[in-house]
Amino acid sequence: MVDDHAQLESDIRALDGLPVFVAYNANVDAIVRVDEDVEAFLERPPEPGERHPSSPLASKRDLATAITHTMAAGRGDEVAMTDEFAAILEAEFEPDNQQMGGQTGIMTNLVSSLGASPVTYTYLLSDRQLTMFDHPDAVAYPMVEDGEVDSVPIQEAVNTDRTKINWVFEFRTGDELFDVTAIEDTRFIAASRPPEFDLVAGDLDTHVDQVGDVVDGALLAGYHNLTPDHVEEGYEQAHRHAREVIRRLRSGSEDDLKVHIEYAVTHDADLRESIYKWILPEANVIGADTHELNLLYDDADLEVVDKEPTEDTPFESDEILTHYRMLDAIRAELGVDCLRLHAMEYHLSVMDSYLPSEAVERGLEFAAVNAATKAALGDITSPGDLETGLEYEPSAKGRVAIELLADHLDETADDGVLYTPTVAACPNRVVEDPVGTVGIGDIVSSSSFLLELAVAKGRENESES
Repeated sequence: MVDDHAQLESDIRALDGLPVFVAYNANVDAIVRVDEDVEAFLERPPEPGERHPSSPLASKRDLATAITHTMAAGRGDEVAMTDEFAAILEAEFEPDNQQMGGQTGIMTNLVSSLGASPVTYTYLLSDRQLTMFDHPDAVAYPMVEDGEVDSVPIQEAVNTDRTKINWVFEFRTGDELFDVTAIEDTRFIAASRPPEFDLVAGDLDTHVDQVGDVVDGALLAGYHNLTPDHVEEGYEQAHRHAREVIRRLRSGSEDDLKVHIEYAVTHDADLRESIYKWILPEANVIGADTHELNLLYDDADLEVVDKEPTEDTPFESDEILTHYRMLDAIRAELGVDCLRLHAMEYHLSVMDSYLPSEAVERGLEFAAVNAATKAALGDITSPGDLETGLEYEPSAKGRVAIELLADHLDETADDGVLYTPTVAACPNRVVEDPVGTVGIGDIVSSSSFLLELAVAKGRENESES
């Protein structure tokens, strides 16, 4: 049997030079720890912790409502801000630190840090944003000239002075704000929505098939960045355009280009409906956390479970059976190959005609190592960092849950690892005191997708020869 360290070395070798397209949302995350200074800056909301936040956030009181509601609920959340309020925050408040943000930005940094080769597109690329890339020399940017796409060094693609900034308010269990106590370690994101994020990428949209011709997969995100103010003719037209771009991207590949779409929370029901109808069915695989899975399930209007698990109650092993039924039903409703869940105690993929289940399961185990590393260190900047993730044992609760699922399916789980033609699962490696929580879901989705692509393409065998 190959030990964990040897397996990790093999996985990293398999990713060397793997070309992947990553788009569309990158920003700078302004990180703030919730404390007395935050309370002094904000305005006390009515009924702290009880009211749902308004959307978009337009005032300090709105922001306080959102943060306290998130602290009381015990799960991360994100709500858009008005442009005016975003400007107030940037002018009047100072973050504790700044880091790369946005799903595309976070995934690009991981892809390059693991030795793969990202071709990244985002709408706003300022000098400030450029400084957030951990390995800019390893990142290419697709530029179009005379109908030809040329992947240039990202340093040559700066196109604006404006930077998209999201404010991330982090808190730990026991932290207080306006007499509300956080019940979990998590965060609230106040997200900016610049008008440039309208899902139109100019000439690249027309010629994106040339990108599809030179990459082995695509990690796409940011479809939730639309707002009514920024899309004059409605979400449907914007998302139908984005759907055609995905199809054109895939048409450039002679090898059935796999497309991963990372889902994200939005409280705009019309926006979620449009994403569900026009974007998600174009994916081969969709990544979601438990909160996002509940939103997907509600939007699908399915009735295969009596009650959806939430973080409001202690973890129970049989939650995995409910998650499995939800994933299976949504996957069938959307007609996609694979739906992947990253939960606290385990990772779970439900599939049909996707990549070989062995490859998917390998990707999930690799993702667990990446997730633990990110939680423990706060960032992953080189393959060597992943040795930290191996210091954390696979979750015992996750192992029990997966064995319960295996029994339900009349299958056998080997030490908590399960893979069949239609389902793959493994325990997560849980870090009890994480340095930070922002971006862990993006790390899980991108690392699992990268490795399952590499394994399915036989790259690990090539790396050993």
